[in-house]
Order: sequence, then C-alpha cells, then structure tokens
Amino acid sequence: MIEMTSRFAGRRAVVTGGALGMGRATVETLLAEGARVAVVDQNADALEALGNEVANEHLNTQVADVRDEEAYEAALQDALITLGEGLDIMVHIAGASRGGLVARQSSEDWDWHYATNLRSHVISCRFAARAMTSGGAVVNMSSISGLRGDPGWAAYNATKAAIKSLTESFAHEVGHLGIRVNAVCPGPVSSERMLASLGDDDDMVPRYCEATALGRLVEPDEVAAAILFLASDAASAITGHALVVDCGLTSTTGQPVQASVLDG
Repeated sequence: MIEMTSRFAGRRAVVTGGALGMGRATVETLLAEGARVAVVDQNADALEALGNEVANEHLNTQVADVRDEEAYEAALQDALITLGEGLDIMVHIAGASRGGLVARQSSEDWDWHYATNLRSHVISCRFAARAMTSGGAVVNMSSISGLRGDPGWAAYNATKAAIKSLTESFAHEVGHLGIRVNAVCPGPVSSERMLASLGDDDDMVPRYCEATALGRLVEPDEVAAAILFLASDAASAITGHALVVDCGLTSTTGQPVQASVLDG
C-alpha cells in the first residue's frame, strides 16, 4: 500500500509511459502524495484501466505514441492545459527495444530506436524547459544498458547512453532556471514487458538474478522510488546525475574469480 503523504502537494507532473509497470507505480505515488498528474501513453486500454482503478480527480490521461512527434507534442500541450498552464515535474519513462546484431540491423531499425528512445526524450526536455516557468525537476529514463555494451542490443544501448549524455548536457543548460535534470538507470526489472521479452527462455531470469549482488530482479516500485526521490525536494542539490538501480549488477567487473580466493 502506498503511504499517503504531502511530499508533492500541489505539484504538476507529466509522466510518459505511465500506464503500466514502473510508470504506473510512479503515477500512483505522485497522486497519493498530492500531485496533479497527466499521463501520456500509447496503450489506450491500460490508460483506461489506470483511470478506472485509481479513480483520482487529479489524474488526466492522454493517448499518444511518443514516436509520432506531432501527436506527442499535441498531447503534452493538452496535458499542460489540464494541469493549469504550468509544470513542476517531467518524468519520461516511455521507451522500447528490439534486439539484433549491428551487421544485420537495418537503418530503419536504428531510426526506430532513435525515435522511440532518444528523440522522444529531446521533445520532453524541450517541453519542460518551456513549461517550467518557476523551476522544476526532469527525470529521464536511461538504463544500465547505456553504461555498458551488450551483444545484440547495440541500437538500444546507444540510445540509452545518449539519454544519459542528454541529461548531463541539458542539466547545465537549464540549471540557471532552477530546473534540475537527472536520469535513472534501472537494471533488469521484474515487469510484464521484461518477462515477456524473454519468451520461452526460462533460464534467463535465474541468470539475471545470479548476476546481481542481491540475487534478484529490481521491482517496478523500487525504480519508481528512485524517480520520485530525484523529483522531490530531497534531491534539491542533485542534477546531471544518473542514478543506477540494478541490485548491484553493474558493481562488478564480471571477471572470473579463483575458487581458492573465495574459499580463503
């Protein structure tokens, strides 16, 4: 159960990709803690379910695909009007991936990743810079995939690395306006989408778990907690930062260790 507090009382927030998983957890907490929230997502059914199940008068939903620049910008403008012509928090979670080797992927595959992940973040940042007239907080969604390389995921990893770089640069562009810009870098998250992406490979989840220091996957509400920390006043001196939430997966070099060392 989400604890009711007033951490975000009166704040106006936009969350993209907020209908499911970590996005929904973020939205529910923002609402529970006093914010007015506009959610932009391409999944109309999930948005309808969110509205019915949350039933909060401070929730507004907009159906739009972030890959469609014109439609996405229109949804953001509609959200701004609904929120009251001002913005305090911008959380961009929407994103996706397609696997494939560099030698086999087409330019269209790379363009798809660019539009889905990077360009949509640029649109969100541009919108936030104009809408946050009294300062605010932007939280972008990078990934541990933007910190390391993975065979078969070069296009996805490249866009996630670019989001981290965008976050760092944009933080310096708008800091004088009182706008903080940070990113979250989740590891493998125990979400429906992530588990569905593994298909019939039942061995993958145990392998992911074994690779982490905590021996488990990240839960969606744990990513949401990191997002909300960065969006809150508790992070008032933090900007241009990429916060890793991965149960310790990236904290090791991955080198093999001799048994004698471990036994000693």
